Amino acid sequence: MSLEKYRPNSMAKEADVEGSGLYQTTTDDVRLAQLGHVQELKRTFSVWSLGCLCLCLMATWEALGSVLALALLSGGAPCLFYNYVLAFLGTIAVAFSLAEMASIYPTAGGQYHWVAALAPPQYRKAASWFTGWISIGGQICLTASAAFAGGLQLRGLISLNNDSYVPTQWQGMLFYWAVLLYALITNLWGTTPLSVMNLASGVLHIVGFLALTAVIGAMSPKHDAHYVFVEVENSTGWPSDGLAWMIGMLSAVYPFLGYDAAAHLAEEIPHAARNVPLAMVGSVLANGVLGFIYCLVILFGLGDLGSLLETTTGFPFMQLFLNATGSPAGATVMSLVPTLIAVAANTAGLTSTSRTFWAFARDNAIPASEFFAHVDTRLRIPVRMVVLVSFLQLLLGFVYLGSTTAFNAVISMAIIGMYLSYALPIAYMLFCGRGLGGPQPGPFKMGHVMGMLTNSVALIWLIAAMFFSTWPNFYPVTAQNMNYSIVVLAGWVAIGAVYYVVHGRHVYEGPAVET
Repeated sequence: MSLEKYRPNSMAKEADVEGSGLYQTTTDDVRLAQLGHVQELKRTFSVWSLGCLCLCLMATWEALGSVLALALLSGGAPCLFYNYVLAFLGTIAVAFSLAEMASIYPTAGGQYHWVAALAPPQYRKAASWFTGWISIGGQICLTASAAFAGGLQLRGLISLNNDSYVPTQWQGMLFYWAVLLYALITNLWGTTPLSVMNLASGVLHIVGFLALTAVIGAMSPKHDAHYVFVEVENSTGWPSDGLAWMIGMLSAVYPFLGYDAAAHLAEEIPHAARNVPLAMVGSVLANGVLGFIYCLVILFGLGDLGSLLETTTGFPFMQLFLNATGSPAGATVMSLVPTLIAVAANTAGLTSTSRTFWAFARDNAIPASEFFAHVDTRLRIPVRMVVLVSFLQLLLGFVYLGSTTAFNAVISMAIIGMYLSYALPIAYMLFCGRGLGGPQPGPFKMGHVMGMLTNSVALIWLIAAMFFSTWPNFYPVTAQNMNYSIVVLAGWVAIGAVYYVVHGRHVYEGPAVET
């Protein structure tokens, strides 16, 4: 399909009369039409509510508490601190790279649409389809991991307040399902209340950070700087401290996933070409700073490491709060903050994942595409796709009930799936999109030299993080501690490949691109 080129000078002319919200909506609709789609969703998000959605989906400082044990076992406090700094810098490069593409192509499809626009014509269809498939798999796993964290933390609060309580897997599954149900109801309520709830969650995210850092900083017993920055402890069994350290990178990578959600809400926010990059980059920078401060506070205030790793709650941060306050009630109130944000993260993840999957169906990329691409005309949301994503997450609960090893294997695909979906469009932008004849830049642009440098750093970081995220955490490797993320990803891609070869390639043409 040949479409009129979207030129920056046309935007400059329109900017003079952009004061009208109605006019800007029309401009967004025109740009969406140039990208091959009509406006079906309602643009009710603001840059603040979208930024809060990304803040809470990433939940950087809260997620640090959930992955604390792995970092401490992989190399002690220095492992978490230095890997966090490395992950923050790498994520900045990735976020800027993705934000630039989101500014050029502001559609809900995100990564797979960008690949379709940037890849050579002979690879365009297959490359975009598999990017979309991998992105959706990674998003489902990431969203489910937030619900899993929230559900098990709710169960952990019982252990925190009742020493005789014996947690069971079926109870964990029910708590997990309860979080999924809340997210489903919230998403079906409509985008206007959802936007307000994202703002409220963002406020809790920041106010909770201030309160918890103040309490830990004031009441926890303190370690010295040597413990935090120098003293390495390798408890993984791997003979090389360096290898154990890099494997522990997982603890710093996971808290920085999910900022691409802004791109998938591009059709629900005015000024999308400008506001989506602002929400994406702004959430990474804000969460990165909050996480950096929280990382230092908890590392200096860890106290007795043994009690954290042996806690009956299953979450070292809950034991840390208990050790600091000496009060189960106080620890419960503190623990509610990251727990509620985990619930909010699942809600935000359902919003984002359903929009990506819906866009994929809109481009005729999955079975029953016409059915799942339907948008409720009253609510202006893809109700059927919201229900489908919730149902797929619900099924994972049965996997957890049958085998925690199998469930963790599926969830472990979150990092490698998300990072691969980031790496593919960045690679095409770097090698195909920055030469002569490349796409016209949007309002958020880095320029040729800075863009190439940023894309290169981002790609190197993504490849390194994906490589080490596939290693088992402990040695010797057993069936129970094996890292199955690459196996799960291969299985997911294989399922997609069978569908694509048998049927998908005959009906999927890819999203419209400018020629």
